[in-house]
Parts: sequence; C-alpha cells; structure tokens
Amino acid sequence: MNLRRNIFWFLDKIKGQPLKQLCTQTHAILEAENREWSKAENAKQLNKLIAHAKQTTSFYKNKEFETLQDFPIINKNIIREDSDAFFSSKFKKKACKIASTSGSTGSPFSLYQNPEKVYKVQVDNIYFSKKSGYEVGDFLAFIRIWPKRIDSKLRFNFLLKNFMPWNILNLSDKGIEQLILKLNKRNEEISFLTYPTALEKICKYIDRLEHNPIQFKTKSIITMSEALNDYTRNQTKHYFGVTPLSRYSNNETGIMAQQVSPNDQRFRINDSSYVMEVLELDSDASVSNGQPGRIVLTDLYNFATPLLRYDTGDIGIMEEENGIQYFTNISGRKVDQLYDTKGNLIPSHLSLRLMDYGKFRQFQLIQKTKTEYHINLNTDTKVDEAKIITDFKAHFGDAAVIKINYVNEIPLLSSGKRREVVNEYYK
Repeated sequence: MNLRRNIFWFLDKIKGQPLKQLCTQTHAILEAENREWSKAENAKQLNKLIAHAKQTTSFYKNKEFETLQDFPIINKNIIREDSDAFFSSKFKKKACKIASTSGSTGSPFSLYQNPEKVYKVQVDNIYFSKKSGYEVGDFLAFIRIWPKRIDSKLRFNFLLKNFMPWNILNLSDKGIEQLILKLNKRNEEISFLTYPTALEKICKYIDRLEHNPIQFKTKSIITMSEALNDYTRNQTKHYFGVTPLSRYSNNETGIMAQQVSPNDQRFRINDSSYVMEVLELDSDASVSNGQPGRIVLTDLYNFATPLLRYDTGDIGIMEEENGIQYFTNISGRKVDQLYDTKGNLIPSHLSLRLMDYGKFRQFQLIQKTKTEYHINLNTDTKVDEAKIITDFKAHFGDAAVIKINYVNEIPLLSSGKRREVVNEYYK
C-alpha cells in the first residue's frame, strides 16, 4: 500500500474527483481501439475551443474562421507583443496559473492556464509517467537545475510528493558519488526524472570506475528537454537496469509526446490534449508524413489563453500507424538545426557522429555562418582533426570551413541544459 497515493486520490475525491474524471477520459482517448471515436471526441473539444476563442478573446473575435486551418500560425513573439489580446474575458487572471519558460534560448515567456488545463497537465503527467513504471507517491529523484536555496514551502511540497531534488550543477565526480551513496541508503525503488546530459555524466563517471556502485533498484527513468543519444540510452540500461524513456514537453503546454516502450523509440503523440500539425520550414503548408517540419500544436484545454496553431519552435517528423500518431524524430528548435553550405537542412543528430572520434567530456557543433562551422571539444586528447574535417565536409559541402576548438567547459544554459548543436547564422 502506498500511503501518499491513497492520500492523493482521497484529496481528489473531496474536491469532486476532477483528476479522476480527466484520468478516465484521457485513458479512454489514448487507449481507444476505435480511433474514429477518439477523433470524434477530440473534434468536439476542438469545436468548443474555437467557439470560445472567437467569442472571448480580442485576437480571434469576429474573425471568419470556421475550421482549424483557417486560423493563423502564432508563436511566442506574437503572444508576447499583446498577451492581453489572447487572454479570455471569461477568466480572472488571479484565478489562473502562470506557466513560464526560463528563456534559456530566447526571451522569457509566460501565459495563463485555466484550472481545468492545470488539472489536464497533471493528468497527462500521471498517464505518461505510469507508462514508464512511475506512479503517484513513488520515490522520485528529480535532477534538474534548482535554486541554490530551496525554501521551506517547496521542501515540504517535495516531502509530500516523495521527491528528492538534486541540482544538475552538482554532478561533479564528487557530487555523483554523493548522489549514488544517498540513493543506495534508501530501501525503496527509485524513479528518475532528469535531462539526458545528467544521465550521460553519471554513466561516464561509472565508466571510469572498476565496478558499478549502484546498489539501489531503479523503477523508471524519464528524460526530458534534450535528445537521448544511443550511448546514454544503452549505458543507462547497463548500469541502472532500466531503459530510459524520452519525453517531449514544455512548460507552457505540458507533455506533448513520449516514448512509451523501451522497444520503440517513437514518441506517442498526446492527442488527448493537442491537435498536432507538422508544417514546412518556410511556409504554413502541411508536410507529408515522414518529412521534417515545424511542430505546430493546438491546445485543447487551455481556455484562459487559447493556443490555436501555436508554433512550438521545434522540428519533427510525424507518422501514423493504426490511427495513432507518432513523432519518429524531434530535432529541437530551428536555432538547433544545421544547414549545409547550400542551405539544405541536415539532421542535428549529426553532432553525435563526433563520438566516433574519441571520448569527450563534452562536445558542441556550431554553425557560425553559411559556410563556417566550429566543433568545440572538451578533451585532454588531441583528435585526428584532418579526418573529422574531411568526414564532416561530406555532410556540409566542399565549401565548408571547419574549425576545431579545444575547450575546458561547454557552459550550461540558465535552464541547466547544454546545447550540443547551435546555429548562430540561421535564426
């Protein structure tokens, strides 16, 4: 019996079971064998959202929009310029939650979420976490960037939820040793929520040891915000005994997709909360399944700040199987994309090829201009520069100018993440 789990659902019952009801609905839509039924349910919610946006927001008011495709594409900058135009007159701001992004790769951004949207974010977390093995009340090691001082209110919240925060900045060799020792003392299974780079640092630390110091039993691992490379996936499975599952989410909307099986690296799209589109990089035309494009979502539950055809700034490839939509690839923001010297898009995962040329503490690939590329390597061992340049020119083009820099550190962003690919030219 998990006491925290029982208390959680008891409190929900006192409130009228808003979470339980949304959980039932979410599970029904995502697990439905009859995909036409789930599409019909989502269509009802979409029509409700469209009518609401046209009636209660000045941005959409009196517009002759009938179908979703009639609506313009919006993004952070458009909303930021006049956020009140997107806020629904049906809500009071003090009754809504503010959801903010850190602005790690741009300006900070905030929007309001109505109570039902806040519940839906929580329910999506419950559903997709359970797919990895984690359930409400389980012990969770939450590794991300945290304030230097965590106030007593937040610490009490962690205690209630059975969370253990660990700062990603505290992952030196000494810090990793302390983390493992602390977890080894626990007499319960451990679940993890963290960035892939944190797992990578832990695995590389264990690589250098003569034995695996992990004695605790791992129940589940979910990674977020960054691409999960093969090294980290395989070594995490080797050392922790569990294959990590990657999650695609952001602060302003919630969980958009997640891997739900260790044997399937596709991301199951959360169509219980969103309508997803993939559009061409330089126009608003849809791309065919299997082709890369901009990920654009419509949030079916945010009625306080209706997001219709919201450009996430990310690039992905979608496919559909048996009526279920998946992302087969999520490459990140356009500023994290690479282009060859002729302006053609190159998969950002090209950066992972650098691991073929040596063991690096960190690496980073930067496009400086249309033809100039820098490779930053944090290593004590000099690499075969001529071979790397020759091999990467095969991808970038003969006109590419490639410079290799040896660095002591590739700094973290303010969010605690580290970008392996940066485009300083195409922004």
